[in-house]
Amino acid sequence: MNHYYSLLFGIIFLVFSQVKCTGYLEVSFKSDFNLKSVLNVSSLNTNSSNSRLVPFLVFPNKTEKLSRIPIDFNETVIITVFVINQDRLDIDNATITSTFIPRRGILSPLTVMYPFTGIKINIGCDTQYYGDQCNVFCCSETASRVGKECNSLGQLGCPVGKKGLDCKQSISKKWCKCKNKGSCISSFGKNLHERIQCSCPVGFTGIQCEKEVPSVEMMSVYGVDPKKFEIGTAKMLYESVVDNEMVEVTRPHSSHLLHNLKINDA
Repeated sequence: MNHYYSLLFGIIFLVFSQVKCTGYLEVSFKSDFNLKSVLNVSSLNTNSSNSRLVPFLVFPNKTEKLSRIPIDFNETVIITVFVINQDRLDIDNATITSTFIPRRGILSPLTVMYPFTGIKINIGCDTQYYGDQCNVFCCSETASRVGKECNSLGQLGCPVGKKGLDCKQSISKKWCKCKNKGSCISSFGKNLHERIQCSCPVGFTGIQCEKEVPSVEMMSVYGVDPKKFEIGTAKMLYESVVDNEMVEVTRPHSSHLLHNLKINDA
């Protein structure tokens, strides 16, 4: 048993540690229209030379996912979607923007506006990295050598619902205080002390998953051809707010703002 403790204690230091954040952004879109668009991902505190431009096409009723766009978790992220052609002749272009502090999870606005019917922002960690900022390293292969696994917090632990050095004991429901459908998981610290912690579902955070993750807000700006502009166009845009087909968490408030209707120069 002493040999087991020594081996486990030594491996813990190798299994997880604090490192530079390493994660990525995935953005998914759905629309009823054929769209030719460009996604610009930049940071609030850096110059434009560090921005990433990703062109993409959207086809009616099909999901288009832009995967693994690197981001810096120490910077406020700005995403801007430029729609440069669409089916309506009276709208030249559309620009949709959102600004947020990146944390691992899914950010889905409650509603979206023309020309999209669904938008989902997924912030994920690279393989073997965990934590809200993807800055906790945990090697699953090394953890398995001592009969453990890397839990959702990036710490050495037992499978969900189990605890103990041999992971054979069940976690009693009466000891599990997680809210909002959070799961109780075991975690072993560097001193081999086992703690029971909460693994939170999408949309919630906190020690007991008691805090709701703020919804991301999006802002739309439309360019209109003055020769074709009609009051009906503005009315259509203001009434085009629809429930986001890709929303992950139901919220009691809207999260999409129509910022401006820009009349282009003739």
